[in-house]
Amino acid sequence: MHDAPTPYATGRDNQVGRRTSVPKLNGRVYTPDALARHVVDGLDMASRWLDPSCGDGAFLEAVLQRAIDDRVPGLHVEGWDIDGDALAVASARLEPLARAAGATLSLVHRDALDPTDARFDRVVGNPPYLESKRMSDALKRRLRKDGWEAATGAFDLYAIFVELASRLVSPGGQVSLIVPNRLLVTGATAGLRALLLSRGTVSLEDRGGAGDFGAAAAVYPVVLTWTEGGPRTLRARGADEGLEHTLVASKLGGRWGVPWQGVGGALLRRVLREPSLAPLGDRFEIRWTVSFHRAGLRERFVSADRPDSPHARRFLGGGSFAGNRELDDGEIRWAGAWVDYDEARAREVGNAFPAIALFDAPKVVVAQNARRCRAALDRSGLVLKDTFLLVRSRDGLDEGERTLAWLVWVLQSDVFHVLYAQLFAGTRKGGGYLHFLGSYLASMPIPAPPEGPLEGVDRATAERRVRDAYGVTAEEGAWLDASAGVAWPLPC
Repeated sequence: MHDAPTPYATGRDNQVGRRTSVPKLNGRVYTPDALARHVVDGLDMASRWLDPSCGDGAFLEAVLQRAIDDRVPGLHVEGWDIDGDALAVASARLEPLARAAGATLSLVHRDALDPTDARFDRVVGNPPYLESKRMSDALKRRLRKDGWEAATGAFDLYAIFVELASRLVSPGGQVSLIVPNRLLVTGATAGLRALLLSRGTVSLEDRGGAGDFGAAAAVYPVVLTWTEGGPRTLRARGADEGLEHTLVASKLGGRWGVPWQGVGGALLRRVLREPSLAPLGDRFEIRWTVSFHRAGLRERFVSADRPDSPHARRFLGGGSFAGNRELDDGEIRWAGAWVDYDEARAREVGNAFPAIALFDAPKVVVAQNARRCRAALDRSGLVLKDTFLLVRSRDGLDEGERTLAWLVWVLQSDVFHVLYAQLFAGTRKGGGYLHFLGSYLASMPIPAPPEGPLEGVDRATAERRVRDAYGVTAEEGAWLDASAGVAWPLPC
């Protein structure tokens, strides 16, 4: 018998936590039955199953029902939870099924993070979601003291549970968990990703377009399945071929995409393996632009009319709530905002500006958030607000305006979109918008510009020349035509 565990949070000891319900502070997110069955059905049958945060028992019900349907007696099915009331619900739900399946059922009122020697063939579930900003300081100290690889930076409790599952599974066993897509790309989970891929096979299924948790879901779910001791590859769920762990490290910086099956997956793998396609960051630097760090500062420097200042510059994205709407379809449509780019005055108020020379033309302007990449060539020296990224030739490299114009074509192409959407689906948010961060763009493979003029070419011709530069086959081109018009989700 275990003593009743202490909840992860019974009160709310920080500002964000005071606006959060106690169940949410303990990470409670229950899983729809159909999704639980989908996860369980994707695994091979085995003898010992665990859900370390079983809640009302949806995953364990799926296991027991499968044992009944497949006539597999003798399973041991175990669930843990810190919520005694949830375990009571699970018990009433599962005991009749366990009897019908000829299985042993064990529901234990315990903290999954307490030490144990138990090991299981399969670990399934939907880990508790609890952001660092909503955790108590005591819980954060405990997790860091206990040496969890995932207890890094602004970590989330679900990442600790993913690592826990990898410790609880037997040699050759499998873990399958519902996780948010940000696990695939965030710096806080980089060590966890490296740990899993160094010890086995990771398969991913993006569920962002499936509507599993309804339209109000705050995260985009991914089914993460890990096979202990398998080939060190990253693949789509159910796929035979994936990306080698060395490719993930060298071409993706350790971040995880969702490498599809079929033509899209083949295109991705071929492009990543092609040595002639150099990462964008090898020849271009991508820079963050002008931010205002405190309320009221923007109004002190930005105006609708040209300021009476020797430092007056035209400002892109400077209007109130302007976002990135001034950039569309390869064109910049300046809306008329100005900035007094007085670097000394900005330093005096604790809001330093980048050196003004950063904004000299020519440069490429990229919208940071969009359904697909939007970029344009700036020849006029606009200052950019931080809703945009700035791309320019690296110091010592003279790429020239022609190469920058080519880069705009590439960034806005269908092939670039589908590659980026696979590799960085973990940045997706807000109804399908992708986050175009500098470090992600820098790792994208970019072809060299072709011979011939780049000016005055229509969009269809530009697209065809970009595809030729990537070596897109006729089959891949037909697939792009069918898929790239939809920003998200894209068909596999």
